[in-house]
Amino acid sequence: MNFDYDVTIVGAGPIGSTLAYELAKENLSVCLIDKKKLIGLPLQCAGIVNKSVLEYNQIPEELILNKVKGANLHSKNQSLSVSKEDDQAIIIDRVALDQYLYKRAIEAGADSHLSSKVVNVDTLEGQVDFQTDSKEKTIKSKLIVGADGPLSLVSSAIGNDFNYYCASQYLVEVDDIEEMSFVDLYAYEDLFPGFIWVIPAYKNIFRIGLFSNHDYRMQNEILDDFLENDFKYDDYNVIEKYKGKIPIYSKENKLFENRALLIGDAAAQVKPTTGGGLLIGFKTVQIAKKAIIDALNSKEILEDDNKILQDIFKVYQKDFEEKFLKEIFYQFKVQKTLCTLSDDDLDYFFIKLKEKKCDELISEYGDIDDQSVLVKEFLKRGLILSLLPAIHKKELAKIWLL
Repeated sequence: MNFDYDVTIVGAGPIGSTLAYELAKENLSVCLIDKKKLIGLPLQCAGIVNKSVLEYNQIPEELILNKVKGANLHSKNQSLSVSKEDDQAIIIDRVALDQYLYKRAIEAGADSHLSSKVVNVDTLEGQVDFQTDSKEKTIKSKLIVGADGPLSLVSSAIGNDFNYYCASQYLVEVDDIEEMSFVDLYAYEDLFPGFIWVIPAYKNIFRIGLFSNHDYRMQNEILDDFLENDFKYDDYNVIEKYKGKIPIYSKENKLFENRALLIGDAAAQVKPTTGGGLLIGFKTVQIAKKAIIDALNSKEILEDDNKILQDIFKVYQKDFEEKFLKEIFYQFKVQKTLCTLSDDDLDYFFIKLKEKKCDELISEYGDIDDQSVLVKEFLKRGLILSLLPAIHKKELAKIWLL
């Protein structure tokens, strides 16, 4: 078989571009294909990520817009503040970051086709058909990587089903920001399993959004109502509106088939409770890189019989699941717990948290990515059942196997 590239990556977002960069550094021939004319646009991310992301990828200092120490948590009638002395998360310029990571991949030697819509993927032949400038083109590669988002064509070619939440976000300008080091999170009964976030991005600009089971029209109505009634600033101006989809991880979906594997949103490699996927994605790049190099080094890579290739990709899926699956399932349990609660229950929950000084516990053990650390501490101290009305005891015991 004749191939144009070692690897074709469908999707030149932050995960696809980072993987392309890592592979190009190994002197592999790599091609990025993306339907966007300009990488990073439109913005489809809240842009807040654990500061530990800096350990797994390069983010230039000028792309960090703000740093936050903690969060103000709100139910309908109660609030709770949690924080640490050091900065815990960074707010990044996602459009500029996506463009930086893409440019870095190209400078490392990756080829690319932008404004190119993939129309067909043949995972057995390693073939990607796409349209660009009203012309149809075909690329054949030894391997294909689907990094093409929550509605991934590569994932569909593998036979996976799509499950996702809609997400909406406003860019909001106010006259003057009083506090830049705290994020505000609003937990309301009708939003679960999602929530509203208010992120101080820079200067006098907030990113305000939500994800939920509602459609985009209803989400806009919810955000409009929030700004009118619950936002702490009276004078504000909505500058821009964005929308996107957050994939829901399913153990039933495959991460590979034949010559193709999935990564990032295309593989639903995101945190269930927040929908964030940058940190998981950057960590997974190293797992995928190893699998890809191992596959390309196998003697069978040029043959139609790809049993050894499948065995290598099975290791990719196994390594991903061993590293992340427990955390993902803990977060699913958190979501299930929240979905059992009414607004009155949430008020009660916040009152009990304050009574038992759980704000100190959350401040000490809380982590926006490794949430299981805090959950395990709650379980160890027997707090899960004591923080919520007794009427939920049976439901909680079933969720947490207490």
